Amino acid sequence: MGNEQGVVDFNDVQKAAAEGSHLICDVRGPDEFAAGHIPKAGNVPLGELAAALQMDAPQFKEKYNVDKPGKDDPIISSCKVGGRAAKGRDIFKEAGYTHVLLYQGSFMDWTNNGGEVEK
Repeated sequence: MGNEQGVVDFNDVQKAAAEGSHLICDVRGPDEFAAGHIPKAGNVPLGELAAALQMDAPQFKEKYNVDKPGKDDPIISSCKVGGRAAKGRDIFKEAGYTHVLLYQGSFMDWTNNGGEVEK
C-alpha cells in the first residue's frame, strides 16, 4: 500500500478503513475531527502527538479512545489537506515508528472522492 514515497491515495485509505488494517491517525484539532472524519480514524491533535507517543498504552487509549500503535504497526497520517499530516508522519518517524504513510490529500480528498464521513 502506498507508493515509494510512502504516500497513499483515496483507494488505499478506503481499503484500510474498511479492513481496519491501519491506524488512521487524524492530527486535526478535536473540533475539526468532531465536525467530520474518515470512519474508524483516531484523533490525536498534531500539537499533542509527540507527547502522546511517550504515554503508556492504557493512558493513550483513555485519552484518545484508540489503541496506541506499536512501533511496527501500519499507520496512515491524515489531516484536512495534507500539511499537518506530513508533520504528523515525521513526528511518528522521529519517535521510532517504521510503517507510517501519508494521506496526501487527506480529508479534502476523502470528501471530494465521496468517502463516507463519520461524525
